[in-house]
Amino acid sequence: MSSTVCCVSPSDREMILSVLDDAGYDASVLVEDPRFFNTAALLVTKLFLAGVDSRSGLAAKLEYQLGKAGRHRQPGTSTLPRYAIQGLPLELQSQLREQQ
Repeated sequence: MSSTVCCVSPSDREMILSVLDDAGYDASVLVEDPRFFNTAALLVTKLFLAGVDSRSGLAAKLEYQLGKAGRHRQPGTSTLPRYAIQGLPLELQSQLREQQ
């Protein structure tokens, strides 16, 4: 199995971090919701490694995919998409039957 090792230079790393910071994905987001920050960082890094090497291009794709970070943005906590795929758990099915 072969693997390709890509190196990101320190200046490129600083550019990626500044794109994240400008979009609001800074240390406060990292502390509040590490998964949200990690998703944004992974997206920008993958885009960079795929050839998007301009700040404006990275910023535009980040905003298109995830939007700007901020206190108004709440991570999704709904379990409804899961239930749409797996079906309702038995407890919820019985509660619905009792309500009808």
